[in-house]
Amino acid sequence: MKIIFLGTGVCIARKERASPGLLVEIEGENLLFDCGPGTIKTLVNLGCDVSQLSNLFISHFHIDHVNDYPALVKDRRFTTRKQLNVYGPVGLKKHNDLLFKQVFPYMGAENDLNVFEFLKLKEVSEGAVEEKDNWKVSCIPVVHGNAIAYRIDCGSKSLLYSGDTGPSDNLIKLGKNVDVAIIECSYPDEQTLKGDHFIPSTVGKAAQEMQAKKLFLTHLYPECKGKEEKMVEEVKKHFDGEVAIARDLMKVEI
Repeated sequence: MKIIFLGTGVCIARKERASPGLLVEIEGENLLFDCGPGTIKTLVNLGCDVSQLSNLFISHFHIDHVNDYPALVKDRRFTTRKQLNVYGPVGLKKHNDLLFKQVFPYMGAENDLNVFEFLKLKEVSEGAVEEKDNWKVSCIPVVHGNAIAYRIDCGSKSLLYSGDTGPSDNLIKLGKNVDVAIIECSYPDEQTLKGDHFIPSTVGKAAQEMQAKKLFLTHLYPECKGKEEKMVEEVKKHFDGEVAIARDLMKVEI
């Protein structure tokens, strides 16, 4: 299982960190988790044929996690028309109906482009999401609006992708004993914390409780810039495993 961090930032545009996107490669098959602004361009630059992509897993519907979704769908319409499996929390079908039936200029996509002929939508909330011969994905609700986190199991290897969330017992449950936990750490300390998000102390405690082997911090707001080393040091006060700050285009083998 190979992981490529497509974007490790947030909704605020910065040169060093793009909006969220994570690609997981399993024996030649690509699984895309979230698709924030710029994700498609990054995939193309990496040599990934987005027209052949089969599986998209959406954690929630905030713009920095889904803004490239309409472009991905339109690309599919004019290229392969191959089935695109889209998984997401409750609200996924409504999101698609509103986007492609009522929002100008996307509203022509239903009749003129017939996008629903190749889109296969599946709303998920907890438990099994999809299972193939060599991998399975499961999910659980987390603390960030209507968001869900995902777990990928491939043979004896496992990966947790938190999406956006604050401290959550559900996240710990889903991530139990994972090889790699990719968890958002939006702010460097409690003083800067806004909304339902993690900071180093809370993410360290969560990773320790789930007994993850390695932890990558992602979804960093600009407030984290220049404080990354201190963030890692704080995490290590609570977590015994390996810790790293995720970077755009970082590749990790599990």
